[in-house]
Amino acid sequence: MPEDEMLKTKILPMFPPAFHKWFLNTFSEPAMWFRARIAYAHTTAVWSMVGHIVGLGDRHGENILFDSTTGDCVHVDFSCLFDKGLQLEKPELVPFRLTQNMIDGLGITGYEGTYLRVCEIILSILRAHKETLVSVLETFIHDPLVEWTKSHKSSGVEVQNPHAQRAISNIEARLQGVVVGVGAAPSLPLAVEGQARRLIAEAVSLKNLGKMYIWWMPWF
Repeated sequence: MPEDEMLKTKILPMFPPAFHKWFLNTFSEPAMWFRARIAYAHTTAVWSMVGHIVGLGDRHGENILFDSTTGDCVHVDFSCLFDKGLQLEKPELVPFRLTQNMIDGLGITGYEGTYLRVCEIILSILRAHKETLVSVLETFIHDPLVEWTKSHKSSGVEVQNPHAQRAISNIEARLQGVVVGVGAAPSLPLAVEGQARRLIAEAVSLKNLGKMYIWWMPWF
């Protein structure tokens, strides 16, 4: 049985989404509940877009936390940056975590409401400042402490790992609207709206989720 079919018919039905209950239990007052849901949608969208642009992987449940006072989504552990997730034995094919429980926390509109709109806004901001962002990230190529640089002891000359150059190229492409570094083939440059929708489609794709490493828990 294909991985996506097994995920859909056998695994997901065993773990129905329940994240909406956390908001009800944590924020008992209607106004607090509403603010927390909005904060969750906003911060999740920001992390999704920024994380994808810089190639942030390893987004399993233990690396995504939630503030019980505001509802904010907070990410931790940034050791899997610059598309390192694509180099794993089981490559991470989704651009960010948007599993059924993450969607359940977004309310009745799911990712079609506030979440999608904020994704579009964040992509617009990142594109508007792409030169500044790339210039900052390029410093990592020349940082002697970064794992992908190495030296020839005999010559003392630093050699750039092709992975570093490829990571920067992917970041530049994403800032131009190209969907790259996911399960599907790279796209042509897309408008902000098209890029946001394509990324979400890749994130929720059962075909991609079915191929994720088991401890990433794509059903959760």
